[in-house]
Amino acid sequence: MKISQNKPIQLISARGNGNKSARGYQNKNVCGVEDTNGRGGRFIKLCRISIISAGLVTLFGCFGGSTVKQSIEDYAERLSRVLDTPLPDTFNEKITTPLPKLADSATLKHNIEGVSINLREFYALQDCELGTVVAERNTSLGKSQLPSQRLAYESKLLSVLKSCEAALAEDESAAESANKNALKNSVKKNNALAETIASWREQKSKDFSKTWANLIQGSQELRLALNTPERLFSVENNKDALSSVNALFYLSSLNNMPFSYGETVPKQSAKAVTSNQNHVGDPSEGYNGSASGKVISESSINSSKSLIDSSELEQQLQIIRSARLPATLWHTQQTLTQNLSLLTNMLTTELDAISCPEGRASDKAKILRNVFYLFFIEEIQPVGSLVNQYHYKLVPLWEDWLKQPSLHDEFKRYIRLQSQDGFDEYSRAMKAHVNLWQGFLGRCNLSPVPPV
Repeated sequence: MKISQNKPIQLISARGNGNKSARGYQNKNVCGVEDTNGRGGRFIKLCRISIISAGLVTLFGCFGGSTVKQSIEDYAERLSRVLDTPLPDTFNEKITTPLPKLADSATLKHNIEGVSINLREFYALQDCELGTVVAERNTSLGKSQLPSQRLAYESKLLSVLKSCEAALAEDESAAESANKNALKNSVKKNNALAETIASWREQKSKDFSKTWANLIQGSQELRLALNTPERLFSVENNKDALSSVNALFYLSSLNNMPFSYGETVPKQSAKAVTSNQNHVGDPSEGYNGSASGKVISESSINSSKSLIDSSELEQQLQIIRSARLPATLWHTQQTLTQNLSLLTNMLTTELDAISCPEGRASDKAKILRNVFYLFFIEEIQPVGSLVNQYHYKLVPLWEDWLKQPSLHDEFKRYIRLQSQDGFDEYSRAMKAHVNLWQGFLGRCNLSPVPPV
């Protein structure tokens, strides 16, 4: 909502060998006893620096964990060495490639026209919370709202529009029962105002899905989460991934907010949303409009100020930004697809050339089985399981978004490319690679077991 001086007003495994230096154990003074000798002092300082450095390496290792990128590199290098064959040139160029770019936010944004009211109507609403909400939109902060703040504001606006409309209707009933001409004349004006408010509410209700779409397609948190991964999946560390699933479903549920009078939404977490079939709040919980001169009572204002809890919304957006789950999922999926496809093509010829006469495995075949187990079974396949797990958790979300008319076709194309086409390609690449190894191991009477 924008207010101007003129008449119109807009409603607007790290793996180590474990060996220890004998010298380090023999020198009892190392890093432990102060040495007055200058040379010894320098040695002690160097030793302490080494310990600190080792500690930092360990610390970073605990937080970062090995990623599937490193596992793929190790797997490919070991296969190349055992088979004595070079890796494909395309493999050596890049293990990972960026995701396709998401269309810019300006292309995806809905330009929502405001609803105009004149000054006379605006001043008539000063006893209604609507006047306060309109004024809020016309502050410097209100004019530069982020997509999330705008959605919360529109939610509040719809709530107070319905409240004001209902309160005016109650005043009409009270005037008719009082049967006083002066009061009846006032009520006629209120009737006209109530009809105007109803028209504003109808328009704002139609625009709400566009405001929601602007949040999904244009907020920085969502754009980073959908298109800018910071990492690949690892078995040890996938920060906020599960919380991000709940947060994404919470955002999706905001497009289905109830806007009828008396339907308020209590504060709740994103977890409650997903466990409640994406319905926000209980429509049976509400408040009664005031029959006094004021449109709504102070307690009613406090209990139903907005259907969307702004602080909850911002918290969920920060979780989404931190995890960047969809982009991480799709980048990992893409990395596995590209590299496993290249390795499968290389191995198809090489494994066929490995001799296993009468099903007896050669030493080379056994070594290859060990490589397959240590790197693919132990490190790469668990990450593939994570891809499957989070893909299926998010499938209902993507299906819902693809049906939303307020979301841009270009945005849907990107979602479909990653969540459907990309996953199908990944599944085919993973299956082809596993089938190739199953055929080889079966021919050599080997099973993928830990090396002895």
